[in-house]
Amino acid sequence: MNILYYCTFSNQNEFLKALKKKFKSHKIYTLNDKIELDKIEVALIWNLPDKILKKLINLKIVFSLGAGVDHILKLSSYKNTPIIRIQDQNMRARMLNHVLSQILNYQLKLNEYHIAQDKKIWLEERYTALNKDLTIGVLGLGYIGNFVAQNLKNLDYNIIGYKNSYKKRNSSIRIYYKNSLRNFLQSSDIVVSILPATNETKDLINKSFLKKMKKKSLLINIGRGSSLNEIDLLQHISKNPNFFASLDVFKKEPLPKKHEFWKNRNITITPHIAAITDVDSAVDYMFFKFEQFRIKGKIKSEVKIKNGY
Repeated sequence: MNILYYCTFSNQNEFLKALKKKFKSHKIYTLNDKIELDKIEVALIWNLPDKILKKLINLKIVFSLGAGVDHILKLSSYKNTPIIRIQDQNMRARMLNHVLSQILNYQLKLNEYHIAQDKKIWLEERYTALNKDLTIGVLGLGYIGNFVAQNLKNLDYNIIGYKNSYKKRNSSIRIYYKNSLRNFLQSSDIVVSILPATNETKDLINKSFLKKMKKKSLLINIGRGSSLNEIDLLQHISKNPNFFASLDVFKKEPLPKKHEFWKNRNITITPHIAAITDVDSAVDYMFFKFEQFRIKGKIKSEVKIKNGY
């Protein structure tokens, strides 16, 4: 099969090397090779330009090189080709570690000690809540969100979840649905957003959303930057000095140097690194799915196109 690889990751060459090694019985092309794009049947991509997708008229399957698929769905030339996204155990383990680090940073008041250290101030003891005293709301219970929620629960945190649509499931976690967002937010000391980028989630975390949260609480956004209204967050923090946010994703990345987030002490910034794609395990997963497709001649999309994720 003819396979096209296109990626904008900083480690794109490492990815390509691993793919060629794993898919050694197949030819993997890049745009630097001489290849007729209408002969391509499989695409392994991240941020492929629409003008290239438009020429892939015989495309049978698309692999997203990360967990997100909005970079594909937003392309005007995309025509419901089955999409396989990375579902990598290493990725979700890293996501859990990141979330836990931000929870503990807030829970143990470590930022206060860092600030005091800069000023050479020896602070008195601060009260810190035990895990069982904190309720953490996980917004988005997909492959990664459910893993994060279950593991935090195993650490004795009180965990609740929020999903947009009802689906009967056996779960030890209390789940809130679309009409109960207010109760979900008012019950949470910490809200972890792992939402995808869709029309419904755009600016969902806005002025109204933030007002429903506790005035003394933490918002962690590791889903997509499009879900957060950044101006509303800054205004909310200015009125609520005990409200904090840990942000790993932003509307524009890299975050512009003049952005107000940089100088706000209530906001922790990380550069979209909460769950980097693990090259070897991601390639193994893609090859496994590719072989299923090659043998059966078809494959079910892992993305609900109508829902946008």
